[in-house]
Amino acid sequence: MGSDVRIVLVRPRDAGNVGAVCRAMKCMGFGTLAIVPGEILDPRRARTLAHYAADVLDRATMHATLRDAIGDAVFVAGTTRRRGRNRKYFTFFPEQLAQRIAQIRAGTVAVLFGNEETGLTDDELALCNVAVTIPATPRFPSLNLSHAVQVICYEIFRALRADHLTPFSPIGADAVDDLVGVITRSLSSIGFFTQVTPDQMGVFFKDIIARAGLSVNESRRLGVVFGKIAGLASKNRARAAPEAIDPETNPP
Repeated sequence: MGSDVRIVLVRPRDAGNVGAVCRAMKCMGFGTLAIVPGEILDPRRARTLAHYAADVLDRATMHATLRDAIGDAVFVAGTTRRRGRNRKYFTFFPEQLAQRIAQIRAGTVAVLFGNEETGLTDDELALCNVAVTIPATPRFPSLNLSHAVQVICYEIFRALRADHLTPFSPIGADAVDDLVGVITRSLSSIGFFTQVTPDQMGVFFKDIIARAGLSVNESRRLGVVFGKIAGLASKNRARAAPEAIDPETNPP
């Protein structure tokens, strides 16, 4: 992982939310938490909600001012659901922010989350390089603090660990045709085609398979399944066939 990601909680009101934030962070592999307290927080409640992420809580740093918490950061992002004349006119989506962070190869990146009720103030957001908004329904757009942290951390985790994921590419048109051929031949071997033709059923399966975007392994496994169906059908026919009559050993 290139840059160090620091989650900064600005004036959190509920110690339980702070503990839940620790859990959200640890799930995504992040452990650097800074807090700019606005009021006294109950450490016992925070620890209770942190549960198995108490180590993140224990390492958290307290800062008298927001400037202290982000002074060494090379990039600062503030979460907000509001825009306006004195705020950012443009906001990133979480995935866009994550891609931007993934491009930073060294240094500390700070992601700010404001007070649960009022969010970041205009002055606090002004200290950020960019703003990020988590899309939500206008009827109830305010996310719980730990949920917001979870969403942002998840997107950053994905962007930073993309090279560790198994790349996925759907099979091409030729592979789709080959698989459809295996399926229709298999169905034909069991006498399926009485109402429709193999070509008609082939069109049906081709539409489904192309739309599904199967991986190479998925296509291979389906081919094995239908190939086995054809093989079993052939064996069953061989067992059911009457033995040939030898006129010398089995006279009529």
